[in-house]
Amino acid sequence: MIQLPFKFKLSNAWRERLVTIIPILCTIAVGILLRFYNLNWDNYSMFHPDERNIANAVTQIKFFSQLNPHFFAYGGFSVYLYRAAADLLVFITKQTVWIMDWGHINIVGRFFSATFSILTVIPLYFLAKRVFNKSAALLAVSFFVFCVSSIQMAHFAVTESLLTFEGIILALLSLWIFEKPTWYKSVIVGIVFGISLATKTSAASLAVMPFLALLFAGWTKKTSRVKIPLFFILFGILACVFFFIFSPYTILDSKDFLDSMHYESGVATGSIPVVYTLQFNHTLPYLFQITNFFWQMGLITPFAVVGFLVYLFVGVKTKKYPLLIFLSFPLIYFGYVGSWHTKFIRYMMPIIPFLLIIGSAFLIDIRTKRLLLGNILITLLIITTNLWAIAFFSIYTVPQTRLQASIWTYSHIPYGKKILTEQWDDGLPIGIGEYNQGLYVTEGMAIYDTDNAAKLLYYGTTLSHADYIILNSRRLYGTLIHLTDLYPLTSKYYKYLFAGKLGYKEVADFTSYPNLLGLQINDDSSEETLQVYDHPKVRIFKNVRHYSDQQIQEILRH
Repeated sequence: MIQLPFKFKLSNAWRERLVTIIPILCTIAVGILLRFYNLNWDNYSMFHPDERNIANAVTQIKFFSQLNPHFFAYGGFSVYLYRAAADLLVFITKQTVWIMDWGHINIVGRFFSATFSILTVIPLYFLAKRVFNKSAALLAVSFFVFCVSSIQMAHFAVTESLLTFEGIILALLSLWIFEKPTWYKSVIVGIVFGISLATKTSAASLAVMPFLALLFAGWTKKTSRVKIPLFFILFGILACVFFFIFSPYTILDSKDFLDSMHYESGVATGSIPVVYTLQFNHTLPYLFQITNFFWQMGLITPFAVVGFLVYLFVGVKTKKYPLLIFLSFPLIYFGYVGSWHTKFIRYMMPIIPFLLIIGSAFLIDIRTKRLLLGNILITLLIITTNLWAIAFFSIYTVPQTRLQASIWTYSHIPYGKKILTEQWDDGLPIGIGEYNQGLYVTEGMAIYDTDNAAKLLYYGTTLSHADYIILNSRRLYGTLIHLTDLYPLTSKYYKYLFAGKLGYKEVADFTSYPNLLGLQINDDSSEETLQVYDHPKVRIFKNVRHYSDQQIQEILRH
């Protein structure tokens, strides 16, 4: 045995640190795998419309002669970040594909999404520890690492992961400035908020945390009340400066920005009706989002919701200002965004880490009062959350369903056949190597057009002259089949198509449901964007009876 020339002995303090650090590092290692594995899951095909829009904006940029992205649904910060990274890759690889091809730009964006997603773990731990305790912080880290919504957003080149990271950082900084407001703290918080606002304008709601932090600091006399307005001014100035630096054309091209915001806010609130939000007709605000939290977070959802109400009551009653600062953002954000007509689940991503912290703290409180019950609940929730994450992760370990369907199409459908797809959805088959959609006669059916006599004639003519129908996802039929008041004819079209009454027979379908040891978890009842981008159900129908247009009209008429 080799004898060391010195004695190595850990102090009790270092033992305690290692007991904390080692599990966190192991958990983070697993989180890295869950987020970075197979970022190119769609083989550069880009099935997310926002990814396409951002990638197109990146191609518009050329430092420093052309900085207008001509796209304002998101801020300029992520566009500039992706472009800078793409330029660096071009310099290293000498391949311009990184700044010209949308698919490659998309990989750059997904790398940043995965990076910011896993980096969120660090401030999340310290935030949970600061507001609650160390046990809640460790538990919250575990739940976030295995949070399905975080894993999925890490695989998309959109801003949700970055915005979530910025929100947690700003919450932590707000508690920091509350403890003792200073000039340099106001500068740092202002810079972070300005960058957040340059990421996405919805980040404006994050301002509630530093605002309350300074307000409560003055109220509790942590500093001279005369200085508080000056801190507010300094915070505001720095926020505006850094917002302009990283999203200048929000101001310089204010007309296009305001037009974009008018459209985006109109779609969100429902004042501007668009066909791709029809799935939210007849849905209940707040309840719809809470229901989908189960898909996004798992079974911790009820503990997070109840815990939020409990801690809000406790915070107000006992005047726990750090707790109120922490709760202010999810309260304001959910109260406002949750009321919208459009309820895409990605809108809830910025508050999910807050809810996971709350749910973790509530579970620890239960364990403090009822040890056995608390341990059972915590163990059960950790196991189910981890299993759900592993099951969902499985969709990235197999070829994407649209790729599978395209390969099948090239192998089984003779070239030159007429294939019907659907407008407002991605057409299939996609290009794979030397094979492309041009081998077939394809037509996107105008399914969203108003149901009337002309639509009946259109269905008859179109269906009678086609050989195959490919439904790319449930995006259209999953909604319209239930809107019998708005789409009585189209609802019947889908029902009859699936029943084989229109002369078409389903000859293939491709699914990639979350899978755990052969057990599939059907997520068809989730909000559609949980499924339709990365693991949609693709269905292929063959015209086996070749009904005439009059026969099809007669079938649909009755």
